[in-house]
Formats: sequence, C-alpha cells, structure tokens
Amino acid sequence: MNFSPNKKLSICIVGEELATGGAERCAAQLSIFLERNNCYVHHVISIDKVEYEYAGKLLNLGIPDLKKGYFHRLKRFWIMYQFFQKNTFDYIIDARTKHHFLQELIITKFIYNAPLIIWVHSYMTYLYFPKSNWKAKFIYNKSLILSVSSPITTRIKELYGLSNLETISNPLDLTHIEEKSFDKTDIVGDYILAVGRMKDNIKQFDVLIDCYSKTCLPNRNVKLVLLGDGKLRKELQNQVRILGIENLVEFKGLVDNPFKYFRRALFSVLTSKYEGFSMVLAESLACGTPVVSFDCLSGPSEIIIDKENGLLVENQNGEALIDAMNTMITDTELYANCKLNAKTSISRFSIDKIGKQWLTIFKNN
Repeated sequence: MNFSPNKKLSICIVGEELATGGAERCAAQLSIFLERNNCYVHHVISIDKVEYEYAGKLLNLGIPDLKKGYFHRLKRFWIMYQFFQKNTFDYIIDARTKHHFLQELIITKFIYNAPLIIWVHSYMTYLYFPKSNWKAKFIYNKSLILSVSSPITTRIKELYGLSNLETISNPLDLTHIEEKSFDKTDIVGDYILAVGRMKDNIKQFDVLIDCYSKTCLPNRNVKLVLLGDGKLRKELQNQVRILGIENLVEFKGLVDNPFKYFRRALFSVLTSKYEGFSMVLAESLACGTPVVSFDCLSGPSEIIIDKENGLLVENQNGEALIDAMNTMITDTELYANCKLNAKTSISRFSIDKIGKQWLTIFKNN
C-alpha cells in the first residue's frame, strides 16, 4: 500500500459489540479519532449491543442464535463475506475474542480481504489464539499482532512464536472524561470505588470486600462503592451481609457515567486476577483520583507509578492490600502527592497521542 498524508484510509474495526467493556470503548474512541484524521471507518459487530458513541458506519450482525445451528452460522458468514466483497479496506482491525479454530480459519483466509491487525486486550491469550502454536502461526503468520501492554506482547511471542508484534496502550478521551466527571452523584459521604463485571470472578470483588472489612475505613465511615453487575452480585451482597457491613457497601449496578463516581472517590481499588490494560485505573487517574492495585499479570505496573499516583501492591497479597488502603487514608502527605500527580501521570495515554501511534502503524506496515 502506498501511504501518504493525503490518502484517505479505509479502516474496518471488527468486534463483538460497542458496549459494556473497556476494549469496546477503545474501539469506539479509536473510530472517532480515525474519522477526525482523514479515515473512513466501518464497524462490524457480532452481538446486537450498542451503547458507546462511535464514528463511521455499522454492520450489525444481530443477536446470534445458537439454537439454529450451522445454517444460522453459515448465514452470518455469508453476510460477512458479501460485506467484505463490496467494500475495500486498507486495514481490518479484529478485536474479537476467538474460540473456534475452524471458524477463525474461514474468517481470516476466506472472508477478510485486507491486511489484518489482531488487537489483543487480555493477558489470557487463549481468548485470542488457538492453544496449538502451529495453528496460531498458520492463521496469523501474515497478520500484525497488536497488544495493549508489554507483558501481553512478550507472552504472545513466547507461547506462539509470532514475531510481527507491536504494543500500543489503550486510548483515553481525556476531554470527554473531564466533562462527564463533573456530573452529580447520589452518594452521600466519603467512599472508595471499584468497577468491573460480576459475571465471573476475574475482578475478585470478594477479596476486595473481605480486605475492606479489615481496614480502618469502616470505622471512619468511608464506604465501598461497587459499579458493575452480573451473576455473582447476589453472592457478593450476601458476603457483605455476613460481614455486617451492609450500610457501608453500595452496589450501584451498571451506570452510564462512571466518571462522576471516579472523581468523587477518595481512591479506586483494583483486585483483579489479571488485566490487559486496566481502563479502570487509567480512567480513575484521568478524573484526578489516586489508585490502589494488585500488581497483577498485565496492566497496573504500566499505569501506576508507586507512591506517585497510587500504590502498587504485591500481586494477590491481601495483607499488603489492607495496609495500602489504610495508608491511603492515614498518610495524608502521600495521598495529597498521589492526587496531585493523578491527571498528569496518564497524559501519555490521551487519544491524540495513542491515535498517532495507530497512524504510524498504518504507515509502517
């Protein structure tokens, strides 16, 4: 491809949806940046769920119906095939998780018809690649693999032997976050905040609740506020009842604007088993709120500067987490320093700076 500043690139971003998660929000934000920077953008989503503002056109494949079996799946393949035959793209960015070797073989080799970028958002690389490294090489040997953190890039190289690798952090629309953070909340009093899905235990809210109950925060009437929902919510609420802290833990469920909760929090906490690039930490800092986090397998160490914008805790060490949360409350000088540095510490992740890295990728590949 002959790249020039005047050429209007055509980019297709393929994902599962434009809602719910950090990866999906990043895809939406990237599309807005690309359209502002002389690109045509098209989204293809496999699940009928759109909540985030995005730019460009949309092919919505609708709600998948597994009960209809192979005929329904073939129909969706055919719609995709026709779409890519009718449209010419300079790049296809695929951000989906991938679970079936044969399906991905068909999509990659017979449906996609432009240079492919696989966008990896999780340290759990089995969500994106076949377990067998020869299968991964067979499908993606000519693709660019782009991950959101250095540990993920290293893991992909070691597990699959793929060499065409790049690392670009997730982008933040700092102006949008700033504006939305000043909306009013319905929470009375001081609180700390945790955000994430409750459909599985990756975020380990049970660990957080247990550790919170053992800190000095309950005695100081500092609440724990949780944003998110899922099947584990009832279990977590029961855990709160057993610990006798119902009046101090608030479950807010899914919210349209998490930034207003970030801004008013004393600090945010992350207790995940693993991350990709933690949008929760970055967005909290963008709202001027320090963070406390396990140094889990990917993400936090690339965002947190220990004792400068938050506290980085030994991975899965509950006692250390309790100490860190207590420190954020009792060491007022440390807290003030972390709060002062919060916003400036993540300016390097602004959508303009990260977007320019994407444009460089297009130019160099």
